[in-house]
Amino acid sequence: MIFKVTPKPRYVEVSAEGREGFVTFPTYLPGSYVIRELERNLVDIEGVRVSKNKFYVKENFKYRMYAASKDQREAISTQDYLFINPPAVFPFQDKKERYCVKILIDWPISTTLKKEGDYFCADDYETFIDSPIQASPNLKRIVIDDHHEISTIDELDVSQIRPLIREIDNEMGSPERYIFFFRRSDRNYGGIEHLDSSAIVVNWERSELSQLLAHEYFHRWNVRKFRPKDMELNLETEGYSELLWFAEGITDYVAWYVATKTGSVNPDDSGKYVANALSKLTFPGAKKTSLAEASRTTWIKYYRQDENFLNSSVSYYEGGLLVGLLLDIKLRQRGGSIFEIFRNIPERYTFHDIDRYLKSRGIDELEEMIYSPSSIILDFLKEQLTVSLVDEGSQYFGVILEGNRVVYVEDNSPADSAGLMPQDLIVGVNGASRSLEVKEARLIVNREGRLIEMTLRPGRSPGHKVKVTIDGPKFLGIKEIQGTSTINII
Repeated sequence: MIFKVTPKPRYVEVSAEGREGFVTFPTYLPGSYVIRELERNLVDIEGVRVSKNKFYVKENFKYRMYAASKDQREAISTQDYLFINPPAVFPFQDKKERYCVKILIDWPISTTLKKEGDYFCADDYETFIDSPIQASPNLKRIVIDDHHEISTIDELDVSQIRPLIREIDNEMGSPERYIFFFRRSDRNYGGIEHLDSSAIVVNWERSELSQLLAHEYFHRWNVRKFRPKDMELNLETEGYSELLWFAEGITDYVAWYVATKTGSVNPDDSGKYVANALSKLTFPGAKKTSLAEASRTTWIKYYRQDENFLNSSVSYYEGGLLVGLLLDIKLRQRGGSIFEIFRNIPERYTFHDIDRYLKSRGIDELEEMIYSPSSIILDFLKEQLTVSLVDEGSQYFGVILEGNRVVYVEDNSPADSAGLMPQDLIVGVNGASRSLEVKEARLIVNREGRLIEMTLRPGRSPGHKVKVTIDGPKFLGIKEIQGTSTINII
């Protein structure tokens, strides 16, 4: 198919050429496990709708898409900036045919698509939609090295990014050209990986970007080159995998490791990052949910987190990071490292491929860590790290507050027994407007506009505040790391 795009403020107008028949607009995009209903932004089209995202069209047809999303997973068009994540704008017919696009503006354009005359092309739809397009009269190219660059309209210091790239390339091999599409915004949207690029949008206040960029960059191998065999994406219906703990969590570990090793992040922040991940394993959700289950339910749990998430599930990012830390320590004790896993599994791998290789290296506990409740990972790490629960046995209520508003109530805690609910606003403590302290208290709570009185009595904390020490020189070839978790549960 061939597309010609005319950007307008808030819209992109598209002239398309294909075959008479059906076209399909994706409902979600690779790397983001939520049905976004991308076709919702279609304003008008020369065609007949046959379902929510399918249309019957002539050989040549036009359509218009609303494009005002600050999220780099979709598209935005303004008077001086254009960013298109292709699945958010372009439909498909035959995924195996060539797709080309021409952007009808006289601005600098950045993309990893192949330039063919005035068009940017890919040999198939999967490659086409994995190649963002960025354009602006203010677009600039910031060179990291001979193979890597940043495409942006903003300023960015690459001095801390360069050693991260070098460290990963030394382990995985020097790649071809790679682009970081980067933009500042009023919100933090994080990053999303692509085949030869990644798209990153962060707020103006965020200064530390090393670990985020390293995470997205390592996805070039883990997810793009190496992908779970059960992760088949058809762009219309949910696809399930039990291996997101490896695809995302191990990637997060590698990002943490290289950022720590190169000094791109503060050692205190590195320690805190691990301590917070460990702390999550002390909550009820980790005591009932395995990393395999957390991976499989990402569409309804992780990507739709609510105030009960810590009671009902666990993050496969954080759990996978901790598994990566443990595996790296064990592999280094045997003269290897986490990176050698990728040299010994197929590009479309299964759990058994990973487990088989680790068992060949004398590491037998992977199945137990992945398919048992994920709190068991904490027990395994205690054998390698110095880990303590500094608040275990202390008085607590089992509640997390933002100001005076309840945002989390731990199952079977004193707050749970007293009847506190998420979103309750504590307006009185012992007859006065004051902060909640961990001692018996008479509360007045505003719930949906009604004032409710209750008595809250402290109990004994199971322990959530984690202090960790990692013997970096012994285990990982890096400095000793210490950290204490910052999750504040009262």
